[in-house]
This record gives sequence, structure tokens and C-alpha cells, in this order.
Amino acid sequence: MEISKSILIVSFLLTLQWSCKPEMVSDLFVRSVSEPVINLNGTWKINTSPKEKFWLTNSQDSSWKDIQVPGEVMMQGFSIKNDFPFAYKKEINIPSDYADKNILLQFNGVYSYARVWVNGEFIRDHHGGFTIWTCDITNYVKPGNKAEITVEVTDRADEISYASGYAKHQIGGILRDVNLLALPRNYPKDIVIETNLDDSYRHSNLLVSGNLKKIENDQMVRIALFDDLGNEIKLKTNSILLEGRTNTFRLNNLIQDPKKWDAEHPNLYELQIDYFENNDLQWSTKRKIGFREIEVKDNSLLVNGKRVKLRGACRHDNHPTLGRVATSDYELKDVLLAKEANMNYIRTSHYPPSDNFLKLCDEYGLYVEDETAVCFVIDYRIKGYEEASNSQSDPNYTDRYLSQLEEMVTAHRNHPSVIIWSIGNESIYGSNFAKSFDWIQNNDLTRPVMFSYPGTAPDSISPYQILSMHYPPISGDLNQHGKSTKGFGYPEMPVIFDEWAHVACYNNETITEDPNIRDFWGQSLDMMWSKTYDAPGGLGGAIWGMIDETFMLPKNLDGFRNWWGIEDNTVERYKGTTVGYGEWGIVDIWRRKKPEFWNTKKAYSPIKITTTTIDDYELGTYIKIPIYNRFDHTNLNEITISYMYNDSIKTLSSYNLAPHTKGELILPITDWKTDIKIPITFYDGKKNLIDSYRISQKQEKKKDPVISDKKVVISKSNNMLKFHIGQGAIYLDTTTGKITHMEKNGETSSISGPNLVYKTKGKPISYSTNEINNYKADWKLNNISYGNEKNEAKVTIGGTYKTIKATYDIRIFFDGKIETSYHYENLAKEMVREIGVSYTLEDIFEGISWERDGYWSDYPENHLSALNGKTNLYPKTLKTYREKPEKTWNEDSKSFYYEGTDQENNTSLTHIAKATKENIHRYSLLKNNLEWVTVLGNGELSCRLSKENKHLELYLLDKLDYIDLSWGNFQRNIMLDGSYRKTVSMKFVP
Repeated sequence: MEISKSILIVSFLLTLQWSCKPEMVSDLFVRSVSEPVINLNGTWKINTSPKEKFWLTNSQDSSWKDIQVPGEVMMQGFSIKNDFPFAYKKEINIPSDYADKNILLQFNGVYSYARVWVNGEFIRDHHGGFTIWTCDITNYVKPGNKAEITVEVTDRADEISYASGYAKHQIGGILRDVNLLALPRNYPKDIVIETNLDDSYRHSNLLVSGNLKKIENDQMVRIALFDDLGNEIKLKTNSILLEGRTNTFRLNNLIQDPKKWDAEHPNLYELQIDYFENNDLQWSTKRKIGFREIEVKDNSLLVNGKRVKLRGACRHDNHPTLGRVATSDYELKDVLLAKEANMNYIRTSHYPPSDNFLKLCDEYGLYVEDETAVCFVIDYRIKGYEEASNSQSDPNYTDRYLSQLEEMVTAHRNHPSVIIWSIGNESIYGSNFAKSFDWIQNNDLTRPVMFSYPGTAPDSISPYQILSMHYPPISGDLNQHGKSTKGFGYPEMPVIFDEWAHVACYNNETITEDPNIRDFWGQSLDMMWSKTYDAPGGLGGAIWGMIDETFMLPKNLDGFRNWWGIEDNTVERYKGTTVGYGEWGIVDIWRRKKPEFWNTKKAYSPIKITTTTIDDYELGTYIKIPIYNRFDHTNLNEITISYMYNDSIKTLSSYNLAPHTKGELILPITDWKTDIKIPITFYDGKKNLIDSYRISQKQEKKKDPVISDKKVVISKSNNMLKFHIGQGAIYLDTTTGKITHMEKNGETSSISGPNLVYKTKGKPISYSTNEINNYKADWKLNNISYGNEKNEAKVTIGGTYKTIKATYDIRIFFDGKIETSYHYENLAKEMVREIGVSYTLEDIFEGISWERDGYWSDYPENHLSALNGKTNLYPKTLKTYREKPEKTWNEDSKSFYYEGTDQENNTSLTHIAKATKENIHRYSLLKNNLEWVTVLGNGELSCRLSKENKHLELYLLDKLDYIDLSWGNFQRNIMLDGSYRKTVSMKFVP
């Protein structure tokens, strides 16, 4: 094995994205300077139509307005266009103790082309919106005086990142931190920190090398290493005296058995580097480092010699009110949410993240695929952004490709979390990508490289060491630009599906009608991840995406649907000024958990109980549960396992099961009753929940309860049939064949039905959206008969819905139960969205409750698809556009993206109320907290509620599918033979 593979290189000017937090001040020391790093975030001035020579000092007038930095310009109410420059200004103080120092401005991200002046003097320009770059302003400012910074920004349509194109609006502006730095005239540069693991992956050589800007007398570099408790580790060679002979240095030390860094054990050490002249400390910096090694061997990716599997998501920077912006609080939210969702991997699509985000990934333990800002160099680009579509071999773009790549790699290569470089997203291969790959190979061999789409590159070149493939079907068999996978595996090298399991986003009608599509999606992820985990060469996947891609731009902002918010064939017409691709995240823009979040946590669980229903338990024996350790570096003896039985919580003693192996978990219970479910929970060392299950025994399906033996009396008045039931009556109109209303305990409520439910997949609207055909209209009654059958009343109704023939047999029981048997003929032979019957109800109910079987054995209590649930129909609190909601996502009743930007109201059903509840045993509509209408099921029927024309529509569905989920996701793909029959039951029980 090569001994030098984990190389960490520090380029001081670019890698240290200093924070203004007090605890970070000690990370940088500069002699005689009290604050070597000053954060310049906050209020700046902006002018979207600056006058000539606006960069001159004292050029401000009333046309310059306040704006927050960092932050998108348009998200703050300033409309801009592609290729039209706008300008920022800020007056700052240059501290007097910056005298005799190098003074720099550091920009961590300005989109997309910037020019900088200080005190009216031009300093430099820069292409690219997501990398760190600096301006040396030493000769243009005077310590102790004020200085004026001017930054001209242009959101260029030919930007290779295409970031404004796929945000559906111009994101231009200062998007990340701005800092003022003071550095010594001489200090160590190009510092390389290299950790070389031995053949046993146990010990490491710590090599620290670099060079000085110039040679002086009596120069010394000293290093110190500290563990996580702050204890200094003794180094044999901790300093080197240069004595004016050379400006380069190397310090090499053997570190015995350091704690290794991996995503499950993010062990960090602190390295301190000091620089002295004549025994006086001039400069000092601290850096968190991790001892870890990345290798590709055959078709596996190894971390510290152990095979890993990556389970993750694609992440964009996205702030609710600032747009495509990185802020420390939201970055921390995202890292913590990723860990909570059992992810171990983030793809930073489609541009590099901030250095702070990577520090958090280092600290909490996430592997990162770090992607340069090159996207859609292919015909995907919409009108107005075509110029860079063919830049892959254009020499006019080469400097942009390489400069931004170099800035990314130089800034981020120190982070142990970064394990893969990506040189571009979904692009046609060309010479600029070849040069990008070559540059990395010449500068950093410690990590593998990826390119998307790899199939567009000649096999003789192969500018990648990991195969990137997008959107496999649930079979895992995918052919993309000539590259093919089989069962999520690949024989020649690791394959990662760094876009897969696309969250529902484009099919607006289905998403707004039935939020249960978001729970149904979880089956896709579970299938994909389980198969990939066991597939040779299958490295993993990244959900598209982690956070909703929506931008709540201010209302009445100039240019809507003119130069921004322009739809293409990927999105339907915007209902308001919230634009973007849609709500494709497992969390929303405010980081509220959506139904997909729990599904991700379950599907990605590193602890898999493979069977939660035990069918061979015998009294007097222990319970044996099959279990799979899907961790990469964690034995289950590191995990706390607890279970509950007879209201008593027990903790299992240490359970030894190595990573990537299967075993049998034994619960010492000998008297397990058949009707008791046993909760089992798994916690990590910090008491964070990893996963939970409910273990049950196989049971026979419950039979319907015995009905009353009292007879239903039928009477008729004019065209109305009256069915006399216990304490009330049910009425049916013989001219329509529909039940019209019911009386119970002296109260009357309207009810109309039965009605045909038959929705199917129609013609494509765009590449990911289909028309939904609805055949419920134009009911025509042909015949009706009625009478008693034993004690119940029976009505037979025949009619048509255009070409569909429908027969309903309605049986009414004395206890209020209605049994509806339906038979549909001449059904259009199309993929089924849903089929069943519906009843229209008066809007007199306040809530629903349900009991159901689920895909998972356990759900949180407040989940949209909890196994047992109860919820209000309407929101108790209302959300306002661009204001943080004070409630969960489930309690929303509208989406500002799909349904416009007007304030939410309290007459629309909440997400949780209108979402289909699949596989029900009971589904009840509640009034005064009592069950008034209850649908009876045997774990196969599904129920959905909608609000139509100020009435409620109750759907009793025998079959349903989410036929426009697309993107390789699981679909049932139900096709009927032209006819269908089924029986459903509900009961009126006030």
C-alpha cells in the first residue's frame, strides 16, 4: 500500500474562512494585531443602476439603498437582469494596528462576475459565484483611517455553473461572508499536512511542510498536536530552524495509533503551527485535522481500509428569505438533520459549499462529494442561458473551469469529510473537463474523482475513478450514455447514483391533492438502498434532493415572467412569485421535516431488522429477531438497544455484531402474547435515536363485527326512499340513485353517493408530469330496485358515466352500516391512479382518526401516515408568506409554490387531513370528538378526504398508485382488464 495517500494541504489565504464568533479568534494569531480577522457582513449599500465612475469615493446619493450581506439581491426586493451590472458599497475602518501588515479582503462567494475597487482604485476581477478569493489592498488603504469598498456584480448568462438558470431567477449578489484580514509581511504559505497510514491502517506519519514568502534570518516553524481533550501529544520533531538558507520546511513525526476519522467516529485533532522570527512569535494558526485514508480498490471505496457504502442526499444552499445563501445557522441545521436522517454522505450539488459547512461535516461526521460549479454543459439549459451549453471544449472558458476548480480544491482539501471531487454535473465531456481532471491528478491524489455524465467520455481517457449514474429504476438496471449498471452494481469500479429517488416535485395535481405521495416515495428509497448495499460495486446514492428548491421572492418585484420566473417544460405555470423547480426536499425551505424525512431515516437505517412480523414464536422460548448491521465502522456493541414489554423498559447487554454482517437479536421474553407489539429502539453513544421498530406476531385478519338482528324498515314518499335505522334514517333519491342525507339522534346531515372514482394516467405534459384523467362526470341513472334482504335493506342501482357502465349494490344495516358493492365495466385501459367509490359529505366535521397497517412497523406519532392517528381537518394557526411558520409541515393547508402566495386560510384541509391513509382498519370522521362516519377495512382499503365546492369528498379506494412519481421510483403500474368489482363498508355512528 502507498504510504502517502491522506494529504491535507493548507493554503492559508484561501482555506481559512474565519468566523467572527469569539471562540474562533484564537484560531489565528498575528503579532501586534488584536483582530486579525474582521467580519464585514451586515448592512451595505446597493445601486442596481449605478452612474458612471460609481467606484469613486463619495459617489453615493439617494439611489443607493440598504441591503444585507450575504444575501441574494432579488430576494431582498431589488430586481436585476442577466448581464446588467449592479454595485455595492461599504465604508469600513482599517484598524491602526494593521500597520506594517498585509491587508486583504476575502470574498467567500460572489455570484457570478465581480470587480472590486478600494478607495476608487481598481483591485481585481473574479469569475464564479461559490469559491473563496482575496484582494490584496495593502497599498490602497491607510491603517487608522476609513476605506470605501466598491464591488460591481454581474449575473452573467454565460456562467458555467448555470446557477441562475436552474433557480428560475437571477441569484446575483454577495452570497457568502466577506472578511477583512491582516497578515504578517512574512508567514508560512502552501502548508501541506499529510497523514500517512501504515499497511495495518494503525499508525501514521504526520508530515507538515510548506514555504515562506521570503528568506529571513533566524526563522523557525514549530508545530504542536492536541487530542480532543486538549492534551498535547509529544512530537519527536516539533520545530525547524531555517536560518536564512531556504524558504521551505518539512516536519515529520510518527503518531502511534491515533484515533481515526470516519463518518461514524469523527475523531478530530488540533494542529497548531507557529512562525517565529528571532524567537518572537509572528503568526500562529490552528486547524482541525483527521487521520483518515481514502482508497479505491477494485470496485470498492475504502475509508481507513474498510469498505464503505454512501447513503445521502444532494444539497443546495437555500435560505428562506435570502435565497442561494450560506449562513452558519442553516448550515448547522442541515448537518444535524442529515445525521438525524441516518445519512452519512452529502453531495454538494452543483457547486462547492462554504468552508464552514465542511467544518461541520468534519465535526459531526459526514462524507462529502465536493462538486465544482460546472453544470448542464449540455442542451438542458433554458432560453437565455444557451451560450455556455457548449463550453466543454471552448478555450475561451478554460480559465474559468480551472480557476474555480483550483479555488475549490485548494480551499477544501484539508477537510477529512471531503472524500470525492466532482468535476461537473450532467455535462458532455470535452477538453476543459480533461484539463480539470488532469489538474486534480497533478495536485491531489488523495481522493477519487467523478464526472457526470461519464458515458460521454472516451473509455481510453476515463476522467474518473468512481462511476456516476443518475436516476436508476428500482431494478438498478440502468444504461446512460453507453454506461450500464446491473442490479445497482458495477464490476470495474465503484458506482454511485449521486442522483436517485427523486422526491415528488413536478406532478402538481397529485402533490396538492394527495400528500401521501410523499410517504409512498419511501418505498422507492428503501428498495434502492437495500439492493445497493448488497450489490458488488454499488457504492450508494444521493436523494434528489435534501431541501425544497423554492424561492419566495417578494410580491410585485419587477420582471416576473418577463426576465425571471420564466417557465420551461420542466415546471407548470407559477401560481405566484415563489419560483424554482418545486418542493423536492425531505425538509422544506424552513427545514421543517416533511413525510419523506422519516422515510429517509427508515430506509437509510444502518440497523435493519429484516423481519418485524414473527410467525414461528413458541411460548416458553426467547424471541429471535433477524438483524443486519449496515454500519461501515461500528460494531453493534457500541449501540444502546432497548425494548419495552409489559410497560417495562429493558436494555440489552452489549450485543456483538460486526459491520456488514447479519445476526440474530435475542429478547429474553418467554410469555409473548399474540396481541402485544414490542417496541425496540436503537441509540448511538450520544443518545440520538438511530431507528425504532415494533415487533409483532402474525395474526389472522379480524372479521367484521356481528351486526344487529333488527330489521331496516323501508318507506317511500314521492321519489324519496327512507331507510329506518337505529335512532335515525338514511334517505335515497330514486331519480338520481344517490343517497342524499341522514338523520341521527335528531340531527340531519347531507351525504351524496355512491360516486365513481376512476383516475388514470393520461398524456405527458412535460418530461416528468402527466395529465390525470378523471372519469367521474356525467352520471346517468338507468335503473333502480330495492327491497329487504333478510334484515337489511338492499338497493341496486345501474347507470353510466359516459362510456363506463356502473352497478351499485347498497346494503343498509340497522346499526347504520352501509355496504357498497360496485362493478365497473368498459373502463379505459390506462394506468390506474385510483379506483373505488366516494361519498360527498356536509362540511360539519372537525377531524379524522385512523388505524392502519404501514410500510414501516413504526412511525412517529405526528407523521402523516402514522399507524394510529388523530388530527384536525383545518389549521389552527395560519402561515404568512415569507414568515417562519410556527407549526409543523403536516399542519399546513397550502403551498406557496403550488397554490400561490396569498395567505393561508382555515377552510382548506391540512396536509395530514387530506393525505390518503393506506391499508386502513378504521377511518373515522369526527364531530364533537365523536366518530360520526367510520369506514371499516381489513388492512387493504385506503381512504382519502378532499374539499370540493364547500363539501367534503370521502374516497374509499381499493387500488391506488402514484403513476407520475417517475424518475425510476417505485410505481405499482396497475392496468385493469376493462372491468372491476369490489365491496366497501362504512358506518354512521354518532
